[in-house]
Amino acid sequence: MGFVKRLAFGLSLVLAVPALPPASAQTLRIGMQAPPSTLDPHWLLNLANTGALRNIYETLVMRDDQMALRPGLAESWRVVDDTTWEFRLRAGVRFHDGSPLTSEDIAASFQRVPNVPGNPNPYSIYLSGVTGVEVVDALTFRIRTSGPLPILPTNLTQIFIVPRSVAGLGNPEFNSGQAAIGTGPFKLGSWSTNAPLVLRRNEEWWGGRVPWESAVLTPIPNDPARVAALLAGDVDFINNVPLQDAGRIGADRRLALFTAPSIYAVNIYPDVERASPPGVDANGQNPMRDVRVRRAMSLALNREGIARQIMEGYAEPTDQPVPPFVFGAIPDRALPAADINAARALLAEAGWGQGFGLNLFCSPNRTPRICQAIASAWTRIGIRTTVEVVPQATFLTRRNRREYGVFVTVFGSLTGETSYLLSSQIHTSGTVPGLGTLNFTGYGVASVDAEIARARATLDDAERNRLLRALVQRTVDEALIIGVGLVHSAHAGSANLVTRARADEEVLAVEIRPR
Repeated sequence: MGFVKRLAFGLSLVLAVPALPPASAQTLRIGMQAPPSTLDPHWLLNLANTGALRNIYETLVMRDDQMALRPGLAESWRVVDDTTWEFRLRAGVRFHDGSPLTSEDIAASFQRVPNVPGNPNPYSIYLSGVTGVEVVDALTFRIRTSGPLPILPTNLTQIFIVPRSVAGLGNPEFNSGQAAIGTGPFKLGSWSTNAPLVLRRNEEWWGGRVPWESAVLTPIPNDPARVAALLAGDVDFINNVPLQDAGRIGADRRLALFTAPSIYAVNIYPDVERASPPGVDANGQNPMRDVRVRRAMSLALNREGIARQIMEGYAEPTDQPVPPFVFGAIPDRALPAADINAARALLAEAGWGQGFGLNLFCSPNRTPRICQAIASAWTRIGIRTTVEVVPQATFLTRRNRREYGVFVTVFGSLTGETSYLLSSQIHTSGTVPGLGTLNFTGYGVASVDAEIARARATLDDAERNRLLRALVQRTVDEALIIGVGLVHSAHAGSANLVTRARADEEVLAVEIRPR
């Protein structure tokens, strides 16, 4: 079965039971690899936060498990003109505090997103191009944009809505629980940093009957401990199954393994700007500013081997930094084979035949073994590479301060369109509000920025797809971001549970149901 078909249908490996001790009829216990670091839905954009908080808060537009758009808090929307969209809210939706959802809450939420002080990774990329919200009536509002913005509904899948009564409050008030009020299937029970997130069923949820009275998301960052908790029946479900354990979990009749290709790619980010970035030992120079060096770094990689051996077959090798099934990606790109001799020749041509030294900074999330494989490949061509795995607590902070000359991490195309990666990581930083916010390589070319702006403003889907593909092709050809492989979403639970692995890897308690 092809990769795209596997995304469309997913894969649920469920074997006949006798099962582990069943979950309480009223409580779902979930072991999470990474806990949310906040209850503020507009603070620190990452999977751990967004995935957990989507149980509490909701968005105007939602995505199903295969990343297809569907109505959320907004029941419909339409284009009025090139700079105006009109949305109609669902009637009868209430926040957890009992207040009705109105257009005023939408305006207040949009106003809050870019204005949370000290936000280390804001959600403002998703509102780039939005100039304001006009309230028409209690259930109708219009979003004004600076120009045509065809990806607006897609972007709105990431903007959580809060009541206007709390929109003026800050991160501390949300983390205390005072302001943690959404419209979602669960209300906040309790939470503190690194403690379980306890959720209580929202009996008034507009989406229908919630199968659990409560859901408890317990942080278990250690992979063996998370698997052991599932095997012992201490939890009913775990996310991010360690790949080395997937086979035995799938063969255990007491358990169910849920897998599908995800939107997350393992990418290498080389500094292409600074003369002497951290971790580069090259006589005060930065060889990675030369495209030939970056191409050599890419050519050295045995992506097939990484996917098959290190990722245990739960990955797809690719050299583009986005999944081939998202809008604007290159769907049928042939995977280049590793070529050590060609890589060495490119280094020599660039004047680095004698090699140089690199410290490869590595996120602890799923990538350390991949980093070791990358380091080994680069060392073979003369780039003497060591690996530094940075603790999760400081990885993003150090990345944001640009303390890495080259680093590896997992990136997700959360909107299902390549414009997200291009706008946030390839667009020049600091020139357009909301764009370039995740550009940590220092790349910036005015003509490329113009092409990104053109693609973002193109209403015709076929033409926008063509423009985006050309930009992705340039990113690959110049090795601006070096793709390594696409990981699979892999979760597991008791065999008396049923769900589908989401391409965005989020774990939504309302989508896990008793069999």
